[in-house]
Amino acid sequence: FGGGGETAEDGNRDVELTISRMGAVLLVLLYGQLLFFQLNTHVHLFGGDDDCVALIPFSWALIGLVIITAIVTILSEYLVGSIDGFCEEFGLGRSFVGVIILPVVGNAVEHISAVSVAMKNKMDLALGVALGSAVQIALFVLPMVVLIGWFTGREMSMKFPSFEVYLYLLSVIIVSLCLSNQRSNWLEGSLLVFTYALIAIGIYYEKDDIESSKL
Repeated sequence: FGGGGETAEDGNRDVELTISRMGAVLLVLLYGQLLFFQLNTHVHLFGGDDDCVALIPFSWALIGLVIITAIVTILSEYLVGSIDGFCEEFGLGRSFVGVIILPVVGNAVEHISAVSVAMKNKMDLALGVALGSAVQIALFVLPMVVLIGWFTGREMSMKFPSFEVYLYLLSVIIVSLCLSNQRSNWLEGSLLVFTYALIAIGIYYEKDDIESSKL
């Protein structure tokens, strides 16, 4: 669409931010409904094993969670500040580091926990661990980043590259198909692993398109 100039670009940016902020508000409200559904109205659907006994009091667990969260917050500042240098030194794109490397390294303990409880035939807990963080990031963390940027004067939007959106939709469809029959086998696990590898390969070579467009 030629002839628009800077005014057209500014208008499109304003529309993009408006849609992102409205969507962020709705996603946060949806996440609140999800918590209310799990913790209040339908607790019986998410009940754990009755024979499990807590090893530490709830107050100790809460204090430990607050301390660990504070430490992670401080370390995250150093991590974010070193991403640019890491990408330049190893020749990696930011998308590959943010989507593939950081989640694998940062959620290593979570992945081990999910596999260990799955080996004990506690699939509900394994799925809760594996999918819970993804739902939390999609419905709460990402919208809150947009809203915090709105209140602090930073333009944060939820507009992602089309290539990444297609990959995410593909992964969601495959996971839904694997979970639809409420049974699992080694072939479905292999399908998920190969899907993740395909997504990693696609995101790794996506940086070449971005660099070529800049040239």
